[in-house]
Amino acid sequence: MERPTLVTNEIYHIYNRGVDKRNVFLDNDDYLRFVHDIFEFNDIAPAPNLAYHLRNKSKEVGLPNIHRAPRKLIVEVLVFCLMPNHFHFIMRQKKEGGITKFMRKIGT
Repeated sequence: MERPTLVTNEIYHIYNRGVDKRNVFLDNDDYLRFVHDIFEFNDIAPAPNLAYHLRNKSKEVGLPNIHRAPRKLIVEVLVFCLMPNHFHFIMRQKKEGGITKFMRKIGT
């Protein structure tokens, strides 16, 4: 089946399900991490590697000040729903190829 071309500034219903309908969210921490990732991966730039910023700083109090450029959104997430074995997004593509790039980041 050929995938449709996604048009910038149009609204789409995007969803994904676990392999063999298996759960993708096993506990509340999984849900919280996914919500964080929705925010973190919605940028043209790659997500920062926190392991790099936190390396050898285990004795310091608080998180380091991570400098990053202002975010340039690739999608506008209008609504999302997380279920144990799948998730749904209603989103608007802000940049050409934005939904594809965002879903690739979320999936990997």
